[in-house]
Formats: sequence, C-alpha cells, structure tokens
Amino acid sequence: MSPVSLQQKIKRLIGTQPMLAVFVVLSTAWFTFSWLVYLAERNEPEANIHSFGEALWWGIVTFLTVGYGDMYPVSMPGRLVAVFLMFSGVFAIAILTSKISSYFLEKVLREGKGMVDTSSLRDHFVVCGWKEEMQEVLCHILDFNPGMTSEDLVLVANIPQQEVDALREYPLLKKLHIVNGNYFEAAQLKRAAPERAKKVLILADRTPAPNGQIPSLTEVDARTIMTAMSLSTLARGTMIAAEILDAKMDQYLKIAHVTEIIYSREYSRLLLGNASGGTGVSNIIFDLLDPKTSTRITTRPIPDLMVTKTYGQFKNTFEAGETRVVVIGILENTGNTHSIKEFALRQAQKTPDVGKLVQNLRSVKELRCNHPVFNPPAEYVIPEGAMAIVVETHALKSQEVPRAGFEKSVA
Repeated sequence: MSPVSLQQKIKRLIGTQPMLAVFVVLSTAWFTFSWLVYLAERNEPEANIHSFGEALWWGIVTFLTVGYGDMYPVSMPGRLVAVFLMFSGVFAIAILTSKISSYFLEKVLREGKGMVDTSSLRDHFVVCGWKEEMQEVLCHILDFNPGMTSEDLVLVANIPQQEVDALREYPLLKKLHIVNGNYFEAAQLKRAAPERAKKVLILADRTPAPNGQIPSLTEVDARTIMTAMSLSTLARGTMIAAEILDAKMDQYLKIAHVTEIIYSREYSRLLLGNASGGTGVSNIIFDLLDPKTSTRITTRPIPDLMVTKTYGQFKNTFEAGETRVVVIGILENTGNTHSIKEFALRQAQKTPDVGKLVQNLRSVKELRCNHPVFNPPAEYVIPEGAMAIVVETHALKSQEVPRAGFEKSVA
C-alpha cells in the first residue's frame, strides 16, 4: 500500500468516524507509554514494575486517573513518561465526557423536536407536506391503518417549532418522526427513507411563505409533481398517493407512476352535485370516510385460492367467514404502478400469436391501476392482483383524542 493511499484512508477514517479515531490514538498512547516505562524500569533495582503486563496495568490505572499507587516508576525517565501519560489521561477523559454529553444532549433535543433517526425504519408511512389541523390528518391515518402507531409515521414538512410542539402534545403522536425541510427537495425526501416505506402520501400544501403570501394552485400542484418525480426515482417500488388541486395536471402524476391520485377539489364538486340528486347521499359518504364512525369502506386482500374464481363464489365464501363485513366490489390492478405494469407485460408476452401479442401490449399501455369494479355480475372472474372492496366495522384508536373542527353539522 502506498503512503499516499494510507494517508488518505487515515483522513477518511478521522472524517467519518471521529470517535473511533480518538479511541485508536488513545489506545496507541497507552501501549506506547506503558512500553517506554517498562524499558525504563526493568533494570532498576528498586523498581516494582517488572513485566510489560504490569506496565500495562500501571498504564491504564494512571491513564484513567485512578491512581491506586500499587505500582509506580522510580527512575527519572519512567517518571517523565508517567507525566506525559497523566496529561494524556486528563485530555482523554475530557474528550470522552464531552462526546458522551453532547450525544445525549443532541438526542434529547432531537426527540423534543420530533426529529428522530429514520435509518432503521421499514414499512413505514411517509407524509409529505402540511395541512391545517395536521394532527387530525395524522390521527385519521392511524385510524385507517390497523396495527400502525406514530413510530411508523414520518412527516416531511417545513414547519416552525411551535407546530412541532403542538403535534407532540397529542398522545397518539408522541413518537412521530419529523424531517423538517422542504418536502419537494430530493435531499429531504431521502432522509425519510421512502424506498423502504409502505406508502407515501403527498399533500397539496398551501402553507403561506415567510412573507405571508399563499401559493397559487399551480404552484402547489407543481410542488406535488416535483415530489412525485423525485419519488419515482428514489422509491420505485413504493406505493405513492398524491393530492392534486387542478385535475388537468394529473397527467404529470401519471407519468411519475403515482399509484393513487386524490382530486380533492373535484370530490367537493361531485359531492355537491350528488347531494342535489339523491337523499342522504352526502351523509352516507361522510360516515364511510369519517374515522369517528365505526363503519368504513376499505380494501381487503383476496386469498390466492379465490383468484380465477367467480365473484359470486368469492363473495359468499368471504362473507361467511367474516362478521359485519359486506363485499361491494373488486379493485383491479392494485399495488405499485411499476410492479403492476411489469407483471401485465410479462403476462401479455406469453402468447405465441403475434396479433394477440400486439393486442395484449396495447391493453397493457391502456391499463388502469387500482380500477374499482362495483357489484360485478356473479360470473365475473377475479383476476390476479385484485383486492376486495368492502364495507366493515372497525375499532377506533383515537376516540379519546379531542378533535376540534370536525363536528358534523346536521341540516
């Protein structure tokens, strides 16, 4: 190994692992000074250090400033070495104490702000962006994901400390992970480990700028699209849901392979129109979406044994084994957009017929991910990669949590 490469490795070690470098230096000093004392003392008639092992014992006792006094150098060279070792010990204790103190202090400060290391997280849920009543949004996420706790939630948003403190006041959110920064920047997204996440939700964040200016709808959607584009590279195998304000911009989210697109303004318009034509429809939808009610609409996995069976067979079998669950349809082509299309492409290429192959490839191109089929006929055959759409009852995690601003008005 050349001296240059050795020097570079030493510099890299000191830069990336300073505590390890300190440990190596201090250990070297201990062994070196102990060896020098042994050399100075071994020929002294009144010496009480007769072997290198005894010198090491004396060295560690002196180095750690314990000073038992059972062994000590008697020669002048040995005492000079002892002085240097004592000074080294004082500096070593000071360095270690400061490092340990700063580590625990930083940990306490980071936990107080909710900013915790996410390097060990897997199958977590990442939320990008900020909303008013954010604590409500996060609690709703916990309500609709059984088995999930705040330890599994990572929030990526540029938020002031008072907002972080307000979130921490909620008992359900005490262990929430927070990455404080612009959610649409790739560097901040990487800190949330999206490639290991179960799902990523991108919110349409209309938080005012520092000057108080509220971003336009176009600006908000542009940030959402930027985030989705970054995630399509950083988290190729992760399911991504994104909220968009202008429905015309959804084509860019589709290019970014977003699994679910949430048209929040369109939902409001459709709900108003639906309420004008039917009695109680708005209340029905509200109760199915409201986490304070015990009934919800969701999806359930379909057992492998039921794939390629008819919808009638599956519905009867599933409802017979479940209580208070009603199957209302099938969700086709579920999961991550990349994996869905790759699977469909492999299936399409299995035919030897060129004409059929071209037709299959065209169908793959037009494939609609997470396509709901409500109340299909009994003879409908359940395809691979499908899930059941069900209405079920569920236990609420956040019933005890105050929820200001979510009281339902009765007309």
